[in-house]
Amino acid sequence: MTLFQPSKGKSASRLEVIEALRLLPERVGEEARGLSEETLRFRPAEGEWSLKEVVGHLRDFAEIDQERLRRMITQESPFLPGYDQETLVRERNYQEADLQTLLEELASFRRHTVQLLTELVDASWTRTARHLERGIFSIRQFVELLVSHEAGHLEHIRALKQQATARRKAS
Repeated sequence: MTLFQPSKGKSASRLEVIEALRLLPERVGEEARGLSEETLRFRPAEGEWSLKEVVGHLRDFAEIDQERLRRMITQESPFLPGYDQETLVRERNYQEADLQTLLEELASFRRHTVQLLTELVDASWTRTARHLERGIFSIRQFVELLVSHEAGHLEHIRALKQQATARRKAS
């Protein structure tokens, strides 16, 4: 099963986008299960992220966007500042982190986000926020952006696995 991608075809229902968010930690875990530490730490080029670092970024993204969503629900048109994802991944040193811990933290943040979204009444999905880089958007648009972003990183994880495998076979 692939994650819903809002840019493809008709608009998905609220439940479909919530389900896509709910499934991400499981999908990431499935992709990472059984991989060697060498594969998890493989960086295709200088300055690019390893699979562990992508998972760390997804963990950060889930934490930050959970807070952004909470602000959208409780405040009137809040300003949502951007953040430096590269700096955060580097400062938190995800290359040395325990993958299982990262997956558990991602799942925990995601459970809370799904709960927030599940409890929202239909009208609240039109509440808006202002983002430094993306401008004004609704909760609905925000959640679709989350799903699309995460689907892209799931593909990124698959590509990293393939690149690591190809490099190991060439050695």
